[in-house]
Amino acid sequence: MQKQESSEKAFLDLFSPYIDLERDTARPYSSREYSLARMSGLAAAAGHPERSLEIVHIAGTKGKGSTALFLGSMLSRAGIGCGVFTSPHLHSVRERFLVDRQVLPYELLIEQATLLIGEVERRGLRPNFFEIMTVLALRLFVLRGCSHAVVETGIGGLLDATNYIAAPRCTIITAISFDHTELLGSTIEAIAAQKAGIVKPGVPLVVARQPFAGSAMPILRARAEEYDAPLFLADPKLAEDFPAALALPPMQRENFAAALVAARLLGFAPERHFEPPILPGRCQVLRQNPLWIVDGAHNPDSARRLAEALDGLYPGREFTVVIGVAQGKDGEGILRQLANLPKPRFILTNPRPFKASGLAGLTAAAVRLGLDWRVVEELRTPQHLPSGEDLLFTGSFLTAVIGVELFLP
Repeated sequence: MQKQESSEKAFLDLFSPYIDLERDTARPYSSREYSLARMSGLAAAAGHPERSLEIVHIAGTKGKGSTALFLGSMLSRAGIGCGVFTSPHLHSVRERFLVDRQVLPYELLIEQATLLIGEVERRGLRPNFFEIMTVLALRLFVLRGCSHAVVETGIGGLLDATNYIAAPRCTIITAISFDHTELLGSTIEAIAAQKAGIVKPGVPLVVARQPFAGSAMPILRARAEEYDAPLFLADPKLAEDFPAALALPPMQRENFAAALVAARLLGFAPERHFEPPILPGRCQVLRQNPLWIVDGAHNPDSARRLAEALDGLYPGREFTVVIGVAQGKDGEGILRQLANLPKPRFILTNPRPFKASGLAGLTAAAVRLGLDWRVVEELRTPQHLPSGEDLLFTGSFLTAVIGVELFLP
């Protein structure tokens, strides 16, 4: 474990000079930082790895990471060399770079990151952390002999670093709801327009079930028509043909269906006995008795669907909800949805790192809503948690990781 932590630090330290907008959530968003202006030079520095891969590009507010993992697993199990790039990571940065469902060795990550950053510096480029990670991922996939890659956007779509990929084989848009409204817009229509920015001329577009279909679908259909992109709606009932998929929460069956449609468009169809992969931080069960669940739900719609999933999977179970949200998130909206769980108790905490925590607003919201709550500012040991109770860690991936770290020996 100590060696892994040392290697993790050595890799991430290489990126310390570069802005990390994932972690510095208190930093104001700006269109200058969220643009594709720096990607051309960065891709050239990496040797344009995107040109050597058949890429599926995925955007959406919720479910894009799960869909990427489902699709990557389908392709790998069909014998196709496939890399999957997702973010953020839950426990280790290696989770971002999967090749045939496996993490890559730290030695390779450090070697290739060192080479790429050296070239970036030689050319005088100033990308941010996520931009470098995007091209590094594709370069790693090419080096490992992948023919295909599944790439998840970071934020939005139109101006996201991943959207420098000019010619994907397929695009997918998962459920669209309210998040990052200060950057993407305050209406579903505006957010959908940003997500639809990944649609490319003549490239098939797969759309998962939309919770705000009346607002989102006209925007997505118009974009598909404008770009002559064949549109395929992923019916969640498609998951019913796969026995193992029936055990998934409803929202994950929607994501599974989107991945399935994309796999078929690529010419691959998983067999009926296909076993879905573990989805880190996505309604992930770490322990059964008592239950210990982590989920990165970080907006009200995600929290609503999480509560519905738990009610269906574990009817009547009473959870102690460990919740921490990043500054600027709708903590009250998230609490309001999770309050629909049976007799929930709440432990309000800071996500990690908590320099941009929304704990103060979360506490005020808990008071307004009349919840059963207490504050533990920093959770470092299991002794901070109630013994023998079902636990749910949520509100952010940076809170879900607390549950993972406390669970690990």
